[in-house]
Amino acid sequence: MRRGVSVLLAGALLLAGATALGAQEAPGTDDDMFGQEEKVTQANQVSSEAGDKSEFLKYDQTKIGGSITSKLGFNSIWSPAWQGNAKLFKPDDYYLSPDLEGKITLVAKPTTDFGVNMDLRMSWPYAKTSVVGTGNIDNPLTPKVDESEKTISVANIDIWALYSKFNWHDKVYFSFGKQPLSWGVSKGYFQPADDIFAVSAVVDPTDTGAEREGPISLKTTVPLSVTKNLYFYMDIPTPSSSSASATLSSGNSVPKVDPADVRLAAKGEFGFGSTEAALAAFYAYNDYPRALAMATTGIGPWNLYGEAVLKYGSERYFIKEDSRIPLLGLSGDTASDRLYFTGTLGGYYTNSDRYLTIALAYMYNGEAQKQVDAAEALAYYEANVDQIDRIKLGTHYAFASISKTDILPDRLGSDKLSASLIAIANLSDMSGIVMPSLTWTFFDYMSLKTGVSFNFGEAGDEYITYGVGEGYGATKPGVALNLLLTVGTGSF
Repeated sequence: MRRGVSVLLAGALLLAGATALGAQEAPGTDDDMFGQEEKVTQANQVSSEAGDKSEFLKYDQTKIGGSITSKLGFNSIWSPAWQGNAKLFKPDDYYLSPDLEGKITLVAKPTTDFGVNMDLRMSWPYAKTSVVGTGNIDNPLTPKVDESEKTISVANIDIWALYSKFNWHDKVYFSFGKQPLSWGVSKGYFQPADDIFAVSAVVDPTDTGAEREGPISLKTTVPLSVTKNLYFYMDIPTPSSSSASATLSSGNSVPKVDPADVRLAAKGEFGFGSTEAALAAFYAYNDYPRALAMATTGIGPWNLYGEAVLKYGSERYFIKEDSRIPLLGLSGDTASDRLYFTGTLGGYYTNSDRYLTIALAYMYNGEAQKQVDAAEALAYYEANVDQIDRIKLGTHYAFASISKTDILPDRLGSDKLSASLIAIANLSDMSGIVMPSLTWTFFDYMSLKTGVSFNFGEAGDEYITYGVGEGYGATKPGVALNLLLTVGTGSF
């Protein structure tokens, strides 16, 4: 019965995009078809998903660009750092961390209403080894991999995005392929709305606004007016390696995707004054339904945002102490018959005259592990690898970052020195990590960043267990000194 409902809802969402062909024509920009994914803007601006044929121009030639990121880091770790025996010049661990990444983008617009966007990414080492068999070399919680398993080496090149964008008479806009789906409004470290679709699970605290990798999907945008838009999404998840395969007419074999795994969503967006708000819904037969509300506004120099997600059921195994389980003393059960609320509030402040940026965010996690600490959760995951999840462990979290550039006076080179401070905390167990840093820019293509990472808390807390030095068994705070030389990084 639920499978039938899923198929009917999928058809309804597709028909909604197709039958909206009579929607009101609205203006837009070239970025609507090939720029960043949708961004909520102030109501007196045109929504980034609106369209305008006069600006959606045809390219005579395919445009190719990209970037290269080249860094060399040196890391020294003292963990634990305060037991009376830590020595400055004798860290517990030290190592180099080279980082050489390349990005190649291709944008083609053979006609005014159709185009293609491709994004290829590669990073060092340029070949990665995978285990063929039951082992999982990419799982950081798997303590050992059977070396007797056969292995294969493949090029470390990812098709990060590959999708086409097209429209019908500048009234309804479509994009299909592997593409980012940033339908939330959060610009901070916590992004509960984007977490639903994002393939890249981790948000970089030093660049919270970076695009996150997305799935194969169909997105339909229907502009109703300058400040009102409708969006429909159909996400086709990546099948597991064990999925059955189908043979195409070309002779190629592709994994089969169960229609029950298709994920559907819709969002309505509207603006008034300096505020924009949106309501959304998500459904999948093999996932948990969600209702979302989000808004963004401006108050003086601050841009504020909020997201709320109400979810019925959870895929999480909620862990609890269980004396019936030998040795481990822990058990886990799912709870799919209740509501869970997750939300975030945040804001960011930018003063271009003072070269100052401040970002603050809070998150409430309704799917927290409340009966065990992080160390116990890790022990349970190691014993039950098939039940590992990426949901945060605590209930309350906070994030703050402050950065300032052009610190020195002009006579000393105002653009030479910059500073930043990032702090992330689990307010439930009062653990966290603080990362201050200074960056000296020699010239445009060479800089040196000096940073310190310090984690605080007690044994078993989240940011002690997962803190500095990757010490899963850590019981005391640790400190890491980082030197990062950026050389030859640029775009083309």
